[in-house]
Amino acid sequence: MAENRYNVDDILREVREKRERAERTARDAQAAAAPRQPAETRAPEQPAEPSPEELLRRVAPGPAAAEPQQELFRWEEPEPPKDPVTQSEQHPSPRDAVPEPEKRTEEQPAPAAQGIPIPKKQAGPVWESAAARKTAEALMQTLKKRQRGLAVTLILNLLMLLGVLYLALAPAYHLLLPGFLATSSPMRLWGMVALTAVSALCCGGTLGNGFLALFPRRQSNDAYVTLTVFACLLQGSFMAAQPQLLEQYGNNIYLPLAAAILFFNTWGKLVKNARQRESCRGMASLRPVACRTLPQGRLTEWAQGLPEQPEKTVTLDAAGLPKDAEAVLEETGQTEGISGVLAPITILAAIAMAVLDYLLVDGSVFGAVSIFTSALCITSPLAATLGSHMPLRSTNQALSRWRANLLNEDAVEELYDTDGVLLRGSDLFPAGSITLHGIRTFEKKPIDEAILNAASVLCSTDNTLTGIFRGMITNEKNLKPVESVTCEEGRGLSAWVDGGRVLIGNRNLLLAHGVAVPPLEVEAGFAAEGKELLYLSNFGSLSAGFVISYHADKQLKLQLQELECAGIALMVYSTDPNITPERVAQVYGLQQENIHMVPAAMQREAEAALDGTGETAAEMVSGSMAGSLHSILSAQREHGVARAITVLLILSVLIGFALITLLAYSDALARATWWIVGAYQLLWLVPTVLLGLMRKK
Repeated sequence: MAENRYNVDDILREVREKRERAERTARDAQAAAAPRQPAETRAPEQPAEPSPEELLRRVAPGPAAAEPQQELFRWEEPEPPKDPVTQSEQHPSPRDAVPEPEKRTEEQPAPAAQGIPIPKKQAGPVWESAAARKTAEALMQTLKKRQRGLAVTLILNLLMLLGVLYLALAPAYHLLLPGFLATSSPMRLWGMVALTAVSALCCGGTLGNGFLALFPRRQSNDAYVTLTVFACLLQGSFMAAQPQLLEQYGNNIYLPLAAAILFFNTWGKLVKNARQRESCRGMASLRPVACRTLPQGRLTEWAQGLPEQPEKTVTLDAAGLPKDAEAVLEETGQTEGISGVLAPITILAAIAMAVLDYLLVDGSVFGAVSIFTSALCITSPLAATLGSHMPLRSTNQALSRWRANLLNEDAVEELYDTDGVLLRGSDLFPAGSITLHGIRTFEKKPIDEAILNAASVLCSTDNTLTGIFRGMITNEKNLKPVESVTCEEGRGLSAWVDGGRVLIGNRNLLLAHGVAVPPLEVEAGFAAEGKELLYLSNFGSLSAGFVISYHADKQLKLQLQELECAGIALMVYSTDPNITPERVAQVYGLQQENIHMVPAAMQREAEAALDGTGETAAEMVSGSMAGSLHSILSAQREHGVARAITVLLILSVLIGFALITLLAYSDALARATWWIVGAYQLLWLVPTVLLGLMRKK
C-alpha cells in the first residue's frame, strides 16, 4: 500500500510550476494567433499524461488560463433559511451575522458551534520504550536468577523424591541397599526422614510463605505444602524413634508424599517464573494497556439501552508503565484465592479429627498423629501450584503470535465477562487503513494555508485522518492555535483558526454553514470507485476536497469477526463523518446491527472514558488493537479453564477428606497407605495438568 505522505511545500511547488506552464502556453498561443505567423504554426507540445501512481501524489491544478473558463459543474448553493428561523443565536449565519463569510472581527469572540465541543487532545500517559526496556531488563535479571535457583531446587527435589521412593519400596521389592539399611528398618526410616528434610530445606522460602499464608489476606498454595511436610516429618521421626510402631503403622508412612508435594510445588513455581519472564519481555517492547470498565453515567446508560444490552463495556487504552512491575506480575488468581480459604479449613478439620480420635477411640497419640497426617496428605493437591499458573502461561503463549500478553489474573477477571467494547475510530482504521488518492482544489489561490489550518484542527483531536494531515506538514511547530473544536453529528468537525471558521467534513456540514458545494454527481463518481470525498472549507469558501478510501486491517478484521461471534457489541467513538455503522460493516464484513456509533451528545463522556492519561495500573501489553481484542477472547477462555481447574481442586479436597474420615472411623486407616493416597493425588493431577496445557491460537 502506498504511503500517504503529502508535503505542503511540494504541493505548493507543483501548483506554481503548473501555473507557470499554463501561462507560457497561453503566451505561445497568443503569439501563434498574430497575423505575421503562418497558419501552419506548430502548436506547443503538451505534457505527457501522468501515470496513476503519480496522480496519487499530485494535486489537481486549478484553472490558470488567461481567459476565464466556464465552470465544470453547477455549484449547489445552501438553501435559504425558512421561517421560523431555527438557527441558534450563538451560531450566526456565515453570510448575515458576520462582516465576511465565516470570519469574525477581532472584538467578536468565537461563537459556539451547533455540535458538541470536543476537549482538546491531551498528552497520553508517559511511555518511553527506553524506560520500559530499562525497567524490564532489571526485572528480567531478577527473574533469571530466580529461575536458576528454582531449577537447582527442582533437581534436588527430584533426587530426594527418588531416594525416598527407593527406600520406601526397597523391602517390598528387595532392592539393593547398604547392609546397615537393609537390616535395620529404623535406620531406613531415618534415611527417608533425612532426605525429606533436605528437600524441605531446599524449599525454605516456600515453607516460610506457607506459614504466612495461614493468616488473612495471605493467599497462597504454599499453605498446603508447609503443614503437610511438617506433619509427615513429625510422624516419620516419631515412628523412627519408636520402632515397635512399625508393625502396626508401617504402611502409613507418608514421607514419599511430602517429597512429591515439594517437587510439584517447585515445578509450579518454575511455570510461574516462565510466565513472568514472558510478560517482562512484552513490557519491554509492547505498549501497556489498561482494561477499564465504563464508569456509571450517561454513556453506560446509553450502552445498556442498545439492542444487545451489554452489561459490561470495557475500554482498551494506552496506559503508563506499572509503578511496581514485579508486584503486578505477582498478582494471584482465583485458584490461589480458593486455596487461601480451603487450606485453613482442611487444617482445622484434620485437627478436629485427630482430637476426636484421641478422645473417643483409642487414646493413642500416634494414632491421632497418623490421622492428622493422612488427612493433610490427601487434601493437599499435588497440582495446586501448577494449576494456578499453567492456564495463564498457555494463554500468553498463544497470545504471543498476536503480540499481546496478559500480565496477571486481574486482567482476566476484568475482561472475561465483557459483552461490549468501546473503540475509537482511529482504532478501527489505524495507519495504513486509509489511503489518500488525491486532492481536488476548488480555488485559484494556493491551498497550503488551508491545509495547514486543517492539520492544526485534526492534530488537536483524535481523528482517523490525523495521520494523513500530519504527514502533509514539514514541522509540527508550524501548527496554529485552535479554538472551539466541535463535532457535528454525522457531518464532521468545525473549529476556529486565525479568527475564521475551518470546516472538515461532508457536504451536509458545509451546507449547514452556508458554503456552496459541488453537486452530488461529483461524489457519486468517486463512490462508484469505493472512494469518499471529504471537503475542507476555510473562512466560508470551499478550498479542497480529499479523495480517500478505507480498507480493513487483516488482523483486526479477524478479531472483530470473532468478537461478533462471541456476542460482544461494538461501540465506536469517532469524529470522522465517513465512519458509520454501514461503512464499518462493509469494510470489516460485520453485521450492521452489532455496530453502534456514540452520539455526539455523549462524545465528551466517551473521550473521558478513553483517556488513559495518568493510568499506571496496566494489566496487559499489546502491540496493536488486534492483539488487545484477541486478549478479550483469550481471557474468556482462560477464565473458563481456571474455573474448571478450581472445581477439580475443590472436589479433590472434599472427596479426599470424606474418604479419610470414613476410613478413620471404620477402623480401616491402615488401608490408606502412602501409595494409595499417592494414586488418588495422581488421579486428580493428570486432568489438571491437561487442562492447564490447553490453548487455542
